[in-house]
Amino acid sequence: MDAPETRNLFCKSGGIKYMSRQLRVGSKAKNLATTADKKKMGQASVQQLYEISFCMWILTYELNRSAAIRADFSKDSLAVSALVDLVSVAPREKVVRVALSCLRNLATCVADETEPVSGNGTVPPGPTITGTTFLSEMIACGLMKAIDHLRDRQFTDPDLVDDVNTLHKLLQENYKEMSRWEVYKNEVESGHLQWGSTHTEAFFKENARMMEGTDGDFHLLKVLITLLSNSRDEEVAAIACYDIGEFVRHYPNGRAIAKRLGAKELVMALIEHENPELQRHALQCVSKIMVHNWEHVK
Repeated sequence: MDAPETRNLFCKSGGIKYMSRQLRVGSKAKNLATTADKKKMGQASVQQLYEISFCMWILTYELNRSAAIRADFSKDSLAVSALVDLVSVAPREKVVRVALSCLRNLATCVADETEPVSGNGTVPPGPTITGTTFLSEMIACGLMKAIDHLRDRQFTDPDLVDDVNTLHKLLQENYKEMSRWEVYKNEVESGHLQWGSTHTEAFFKENARMMEGTDGDFHLLKVLITLLSNSRDEEVAAIACYDIGEFVRHYPNGRAIAKRLGAKELVMALIEHENPELQRHALQCVSKIMVHNWEHVK
């Protein structure tokens, strides 16, 4: 990791994606483990998270010089999602410090017009990726809530405090510029659904038609349906059930569209889930799909 050439070669070989997955596995294990399990995991797991985060932090110093590396960090929001999870779990202060430094570098990166092209001689296709791109991903992954919690803690490291305050300011500024639909779209695409004002009847009354997407392919609805079976987070699946149900209620012919895309079968499978909250939302979603005047039988 000492030489820029080595960093670029590592990224080109899929290094960022690999490390992001390792961070997510490690942070999820810390979050879900019992107290006894956490003791067994011990310092070694924390040290591993720290070392992987440290390697990612080093790579963030190539962001301003390489569009390809910015694209790798942005791909599928995997890197941002992993770092936000790590900050939220907060296994040790040193891990949080490095993860926040990574996020700050991502949030403040810029596209340099003089940067060298990628190895195949072309700049990666698609929109230009800058700090604003990463800030939107951070908002979608719930970093604002994590930062608010960190601001309440008494840290002695001035650099860590500065990173927390800087990210808080940048996130607030970016959030104010985003419409509620943009916030919802980014949240769904990130797969990090959290209860809030975008998961309400009022929101879907206003925005149900936006679910069509620019290409009319109902991309976000497809993502929600995918989350029903792919997400390991039961709350995410419950919110996906709620959103699908509200889409069905407020979009013309929404029932037929949801059925055609396979939502009904996946939701029905969740009715028998052991989690009572997920079970309740799945049952309500199926009712909305099956019953035309659902509000009369609530």
